[in-house]
Amino acid sequence: MGISRREFLMRVGQAGGYGAAFTLMQSLGLLPAPGANAQEALRPVEGKGARVVILGGGIAGLVSAYELNKAGYRCTVLEARERVGGRNWSIRRGTKIQFADGTQQVCNFEEGRYFNAGPARLPSIHTTMLGYCRELGVPLEVEVNTSRGTLLQCDRLNGGKPVEQRQMVNDTRGHVSELLAKCVRKGALDEDLSSEDKERMLAFLREYGDLSPDYTFKGSERSGFKVYPGAGLAAPEAKDPLPMHALLDANLWQGLLAEDVIDWQATMFQPVGGMDRIPAAFEKKLGSIIRYGADVRQIRQSPTDVTVTYLDQKTGKSDSITADYCICTMPFSVVKTIDTDFSSDVKALISETSYDSGYKVAWEARRFWEQEYNIYGGLSYLRHIVDVVWYPSAEFFSSKGIIVGGYSVENGTDFGRLPNIQAKLDASRTAIEKLHPGCSKELTNPVYINWGEIPFNLGSWVHGYGSDYANTYKRIILPDRRVYFAGDHTSHIVGWQEGAALSAHRTINQIGIAVQQGNSSKV
Repeated sequence: MGISRREFLMRVGQAGGYGAAFTLMQSLGLLPAPGANAQEALRPVEGKGARVVILGGGIAGLVSAYELNKAGYRCTVLEARERVGGRNWSIRRGTKIQFADGTQQVCNFEEGRYFNAGPARLPSIHTTMLGYCRELGVPLEVEVNTSRGTLLQCDRLNGGKPVEQRQMVNDTRGHVSELLAKCVRKGALDEDLSSEDKERMLAFLREYGDLSPDYTFKGSERSGFKVYPGAGLAAPEAKDPLPMHALLDANLWQGLLAEDVIDWQATMFQPVGGMDRIPAAFEKKLGSIIRYGADVRQIRQSPTDVTVTYLDQKTGKSDSITADYCICTMPFSVVKTIDTDFSSDVKALISETSYDSGYKVAWEARRFWEQEYNIYGGLSYLRHIVDVVWYPSAEFFSSKGIIVGGYSVENGTDFGRLPNIQAKLDASRTAIEKLHPGCSKELTNPVYINWGEIPFNLGSWVHGYGSDYANTYKRIILPDRRVYFAGDHTSHIVGWQEGAALSAHRTINQIGIAVQQGNSSKV
């Protein structure tokens, strides 16, 4: 019995991944050209001295202050910490990490090395953030987010020995192409595929899967060599293909297809010297606009203004500031802990919001991944309590580097249920040992970050908005009288700096409308 073209393409996607489906659709002329990115443009209105108090010095707060200041508003940023950036935090030698439960760590990396505890990549499609890097003079370099030399490991695959990504990718493509070619040649698709489509598809599958002339997969040099090409008598010989049943049993598809996620596709970038170079560049422009150590405790609104009361952590005294408008960029995990007079619907949605507790574990070590495994950047994946190992994209060929042995969420996971930090470090070390036997003993100076325990964040990114996301989102992107909400949690790009920046642009446009309507009390 034949299948429809749609069903066939769905099966290709399920078996070979989105990349296979996209390539096939393009070869059949079924995939239209992508449309342009249509984000709402920033349209600042002249502020004429209108006062804006901005709560939080993360990316949303910094972008808001930067653009409003240029447009003639009088801005003040209240930041509870002694640094800007929020989750954009690069940890270096001497950095103190303090959790909400009182746990403390001090980074002991060698001078000059860093670890991006929060965001670590800038996708090329995030043009707003790339534009700010260009405007503020933040130099960028390529972030190698995927590398065919990285590893995939499962105890049920290849006797537990790690497999290079290139082998798993190309062996999977080869096996899937062979199966599809058999279907086409046996006439299983005759009902819905024309004879012309069948011939073009067979040509595509032979090329895509590196099949032999009889449309069988016997291995491919794309997967790597067991005898490498050289200048001697021995001819190069491709690795023996991994059996399809073994690949299915390993169930490593998430890692295999990660590079197809739209925000993870090459080319990606990172600031030279650490992601915190971006907030540092904003900080340089804003200067005294930022008040550090300002722990917000209360928000009160009147028909004409808004007053924010905060604890000055330097003096231990309470202080306040009154403005025409307030932009609240603090995560709702923190906002729900302060005293506000928000409307009842806004209070309710904030109280129902939950956050994930993202974690990272970083180690300093000799670059064994480069020197012994020929891995330069990218991520390895494995079936383990710690399922990701992330290699640095900076300072290739230097003697040491920072390797991330674990990046995921703690809530609802086996990793999060481990009893203490030492157990979590042990799990990280074990994951690296599974990928790089004998090398875990070289791991030193660990740093463990759990964003659910970082004061003034209490979470990494929004996990849920209760039962009615669509209506909740529509509400939170609107102001509550004179208080406006910004941050990646008020965007469709949750967890990314791009979402934070675009939410700031939306809020600036909204304030501009209010100013045009005369809704301010400038002094």
